[in-house]
Amino acid sequence: MAVRRFAAITGLVFLLLGLYGYIDPGGFGLFHLGGAHNVIHLIVGLLGLAASFGEGYAYRYSQVIGVFYLLLAVLGVFTGDLFGLMHLGVADNALHFVVGAIALYFGVVLSESAQGARSYR
Repeated sequence: MAVRRFAAITGLVFLLLGLYGYIDPGGFGLFHLGGAHNVIHLIVGLLGLAASFGEGYAYRYSQVIGVFYLLLAVLGVFTGDLFGLMHLGVADNALHFVVGAIALYFGVVLSESAQGARSYR
């Protein structure tokens, strides 16, 4: 149940962030929200909302988003502009790292503990 809630909240936040990026590309003065960045946020948000309707989908969403955002954080640190696709600053990289770590926690750690709880029944 927690992973479904995580997928729904994450999806809603990313959906709103993607829409907000078109209103204020400066992103609260901290983040760089360009067109490609906004599209990715919208897609991640819609996928999160869709994944929240099933527990298996929510686990997979959390795993994929976790790996994706950790990879994005690492690439952002080493490239800075993600090979010309979008600019990623320090705040972007830090946020992507935190989101990736939390998503992997929900997708991997909670998944394994849920499987362990099911095997004792």
